[in-house]
Amino acid sequence: MLTTLMALAVLSAPLAQETDTVVAVNPEARLDVSAMGGEVTIRTWDRNEMRVVADHSSRERVEIHVSDRVVKVRTKRERGVSHSVDYEITIPATMDVEVSGTFLEVDIEGVRGEVSAHTVQGELRLVGGAGFVTLHSTQGEVVCEGVRGRLEVGSVNGSLRLRDIEGDIVGETVNGSVIMEDVRSGDVEVVTMNGEILYDGTIESTGRYAFSNHNGDLTVMLPAGTDANVSVSTFSGDFNADFPVTLTETRSGGKRISFVLGDGGARIELESFAGTIRLRRP
Repeated sequence: MLTTLMALAVLSAPLAQETDTVVAVNPEARLDVSAMGGEVTIRTWDRNEMRVVADHSSRERVEIHVSDRVVKVRTKRERGVSHSVDYEITIPATMDVEVSGTFLEVDIEGVRGEVSAHTVQGELRLVGGAGFVTLHSTQGEVVCEGVRGRLEVGSVNGSLRLRDIEGDIVGETVNGSVIMEDVRSGDVEVVTMNGEILYDGTIESTGRYAFSNHNGDLTVMLPAGTDANVSVSTFSGDFNADFPVTLTETRSGGKRISFVLGDGGARIELESFAGTIRLRRP
């Protein structure tokens, strides 16, 4: 009897199938992908065409709506809401990209346009992107590399890992570290509640750099010759630097201090409630 029930269950399950199609697109249009769950992988090529390869059940079908300004990719189910679908999409590198989903892993590489990616549960990875880039995952790590423009990135339960970024940065996470390496920016604002913050990048003379965490260490790499006005605030944490500093102001028993490096100029604001704040040479 058990064998019969198992056989019936297998027979009633939807068969997997693959959709593979190529359509002509405007290379200046925006790609809009929305999926409930699965994986979305986006790569680029030098054709004015888009290829969509999708793995899905036989009860679902892939719909592509092409206009001169927007190219939409959706999955429709015969009854109910579409479930997990894995997409591999290849587009012209100049297209803007927008991806959204609930249980979605997103991997984008090679895009030279604007990028927006949002998921509730899943990791986001981006290599490339220009103009305005925004990435957010509620439950998942966000990894970003090679952005040229303004970057807004966030997670609730996940770390932010940023590398080779050129432009303004706004980053926020609740439970996770924020690691920034090879950054060239004049405006950086980063906040986390529980996690480490590391900044290794340029300090421009007219720039503003604000880093804040509650539980975790905060480390900023400062090249020799940096001109900056630095303010440090901590409640139960410590402060130390690789190089001597001359304090210009101390308040609240040494928990709030400020000093000037070089001729001043850049504003650096460092705040940690219970972690150690460190200034290091690269």
